[in-house]
Amino acid sequence: MTDALRDRDRLVTDAVKSLEPAARAQWRELVTLESPSSDTGGLIRVLSWVEGALIELGATVERVAVPSAGGRTSSAGGAARGAGIAVARCGADDARRLLVCTHLDTVHSSWRGPTWSEQGGQVVGPGVADMKGGVLVVLLALRALRQVGVEDLSWTVVATTDEETGSWDSRDELARLARGHVAAFIPEPAMADGSIVAQRPGSARVVIEATGRAAHAGRDAAQGISAVTALCEALVAAAKLADPPRRIVNMSILRGGEATNIIPDRAGATGNIRWQSEADGQALMDGVRSLSRGSADELPHVTVEIEVNRPVKERTEAVEALVRTMQHAASALGLRIGAGFTGGVSDGNIIQAAGVPTLDGMGVRGGNLHRSDEFAELDSLGERAALLALTMLRVRDSIRS
Repeated sequence: MTDALRDRDRLVTDAVKSLEPAARAQWRELVTLESPSSDTGGLIRVLSWVEGALIELGATVERVAVPSAGGRTSSAGGAARGAGIAVARCGADDARRLLVCTHLDTVHSSWRGPTWSEQGGQVVGPGVADMKGGVLVVLLALRALRQVGVEDLSWTVVATTDEETGSWDSRDELARLARGHVAAFIPEPAMADGSIVAQRPGSARVVIEATGRAAHAGRDAAQGISAVTALCEALVAAAKLADPPRRIVNMSILRGGEATNIIPDRAGATGNIRWQSEADGQALMDGVRSLSRGSADELPHVTVEIEVNRPVKERTEAVEALVRTMQHAASALGLRIGAGFTGGVSDGNIIQAAGVPTLDGMGVRGGNLHRSDEFAELDSLGERAALLALTMLRVRDSIRS
């Protein structure tokens, strides 16, 4: 490592340290602005908050509306609405432009307890790690770079508002926005050991619908055909296709039946399937599709609908090069940080599928994600901000050479 590089690294890390106390205060402020995916008003508030922070960094900011994808749902709580996308651009070097993608929605629609609680070096709150902590990692990194006078780094920051419900509304626009960037960084929470995420599975929404024949459950039971029974048989067969972590099947939302004395003629289930490789994905989807049976004139009738919303994020050679660059930056901070696979999916899947090599899991260290005791490590904010800043500089430098 040259003396000039050491000096630059020291300046950036010193800037992160000096700016971290204010960033922690803003972290708390952002978490307190609750923004579950189903709360359009809350999402608009946090979008405006983040846009203001990015404008202060000298970025040009625009709000992009996205068309509805039909109100698909990933939970019993409601449809994937979102509130649009904030896009901030800084710098004029489009040949080496870097992308950072965050999301502002959380899964928490009924958080119990204080929205910010510090306990022994950890903070607990709704979305504190996933991913409002990640948003502050990005802002702190960019503020530090600006403070030390880095003016030739061109970046785009994108903030979406429907990631937790599947990015159904934003995925096409996100893929369009990603094209042309040389690399992308996603500040989703780090893995349990602090590793970043180099590989993620593919994911799809599955809807199974069963049709039977309604009848009085007592006097006309012989004439009835239960759609609920047909659905349950299909669900048991679907569960047998799972082989975690390679193939995951989670049929989680069930509906059917109107009364206990009516044999039900309609039943349905919605769920999620995930796969670790394209071959696993094809086998899993073929297996789920084979659960279809009968026809409109042949009861019971079972149909299967599959829609992929996030393709596999593979660990390509381009990703490996980014991993090596990240690890070089980590070593300058005295850290050893690995890169691995996790069963979660993110907008990083969409961005990499658009042709942009992506490092994910660049956010704070934390755990209990999507739970009422979600936490983040307070001291990881500065650590991960410094890591992101130094990695972005090194990626930019590698393109220059």
